[in-house]
Amino acid sequence: MKTQAIVFDSPSQVSVHQIELPPITENEVLVQTHFSTVSPGTELRTLAGKEPSADPFPLVPGYSTVGEVVDVGAKVKGLKIGTMAYVRGCRSLKPGLGCSWGGHAGHLIAPQQEVFVLPDKADPKKGTLTALLATALHGTDLTHARIREQVAVVGLGLVGQLCSRLLRLAGANVVATDLVPLRRQIAQQAGVTVVHDEKNLRKAFDAHFPYGAEAVVDAAGSSKALKASLSLLRQRPREDPCGSHDSAADGAEIGILSRLRKESHLHNGWSGPRLVAQGSYGDPIQIDYHDLFDSEVKFIVPRVHELKDIFRALELLVEPSLSLDGLISETHPIADAPRCYQKLKEHPGELITLCFDWGR
Repeated sequence: MKTQAIVFDSPSQVSVHQIELPPITENEVLVQTHFSTVSPGTELRTLAGKEPSADPFPLVPGYSTVGEVVDVGAKVKGLKIGTMAYVRGCRSLKPGLGCSWGGHAGHLIAPQQEVFVLPDKADPKKGTLTALLATALHGTDLTHARIREQVAVVGLGLVGQLCSRLLRLAGANVVATDLVPLRRQIAQQAGVTVVHDEKNLRKAFDAHFPYGAEAVVDAAGSSKALKASLSLLRQRPREDPCGSHDSAADGAEIGILSRLRKESHLHNGWSGPRLVAQGSYGDPIQIDYHDLFDSEVKFIVPRVHELKDIFRALELLVEPSLSLDGLISETHPIADAPRCYQKLKEHPGELITLCFDWGR
């Protein structure tokens, strides 16, 4: 039996290969792909040869696939032929062809533990966002954001979009930004408050967070942008025996309620603000120690996700209060794969991500 796969042949080179499928083993599942979605940060970094965990070229990329179970091994339990499932990837389909993580193929051969039943009524195309939704869930958990707490999201690519929507669903007071107008527009259509000031990020947020944010989710994926993200965090007010903190910068006196609001985070003991480095960073991160020191900033680097996050993400696929609209900008046949990756690389501002329709 033959299938097709999108292959990264070498840095910047993408093609579609026809492959003879090997037989499945007694603990494996064969899934016929309906849709697979690109994870832009990871896959473009892999295509550039800059992803440390990727297999050597040539390789099949991708880990965001939904399809139909068409065969199961003799020892597979609880999965029936005809079931729609999300698959994080598959094993290598032939010797010499890497698997990082093998999701962009017409058929996937995967161990049972990597095959997750899609909920009834879930949109199969949106189901391809499961792993990315799980990653965003894991990161937003680590913000420890409370109801109505001020949280800034910097970067509205795919993961930033998901983080901003999840934090809003959790009750946080979310304000987000991105340099790309389309990304801001899509977030705004999903109900997220957005701001923009290319020259002064802190000034852009002042109308909403005049004293700074309790948490910042940096999803821009740029180590150079982290300093600007740090500027959004609430700073610890200095105790001034002369009382100068009672006056505004222009000399006008600050009322007692305004002062209490500004310093309210001190009254129950100071707990420093949090910065979650949620982006996919290709370059080393460099941070000035003094940007963290005064406010006792907690700098958090999430891992991708945990298994429990996958199951939570699957439930959220059918949660009416969470919109996933606008995140998959385009759908293409796999023959368009080389052109699609070129577009993602050269025109990132024109779409969030795209999906391949495998024409089952």
